[in-house]
Amino acid sequence: MRRALRFGAHEVDKGPLAGGLHIATRQYQRFFGELTYLHLYLNSRLMPTEPEEVAMFGVLANLQNLLEHECETLVQHYATHQGNANDQQFAARISSGYVSFKSKCDWLLARTLITQDQWDTMDEIRRLRNDYVHARPRAGRRRHKYRGFPLLSQRSIRRMFVEAELALRALRAKSGQKLKWATVPPGYASERRWPAEYVQALKTK
Repeated sequence: MRRALRFGAHEVDKGPLAGGLHIATRQYQRFFGELTYLHLYLNSRLMPTEPEEVAMFGVLANLQNLLEHECETLVQHYATHQGNANDQQFAARISSGYVSFKSKCDWLLARTLITQDQWDTMDEIRRLRNDYVHARPRAGRRRHKYRGFPLLSQRSIRRMFVEAELALRALRAKSGQKLKWATVPPGYASERRWPAEYVQALKTK
């Protein structure tokens, strides 16, 4: 997974400053400060949004991007090793043009490469992400739900992260991909006393 290079106190890997701590330049800090100010202005004036909703939008965008990337990888893997001409054509469309996330999920489900429950998880995240993207200015809070329960709650957040992680693992297992980091930091679920079944599911590889 690519590491953020321009900001943060991570260790320098190479060059004359190898071994030291990377420090963002003043120019970058000024740029980041201006970007942050304008972002906060839009959310507080033009698109009134609570901080937790801003964070949730980022979470949903990241989870969908992760899931969609792994779906595309599995489509390419299957089309290359087991697919027929139609499968290879579908994979080529993904590489050269636009194919919706839902179409990719439907394609995988039709070939039993994902389960109905995994499809449901990805479709819920897709739906919610689209709702946030196409939101319009309004005074009241939007009443989004995940699996029938309020989205902006610990119950839904924990369930969504666990189900997204399990879906990602299933996709990678079939495509042969591996990733060092999970969607939930190691030990975090147990330290925060998440439900026992979630803790166990995240521990099981």
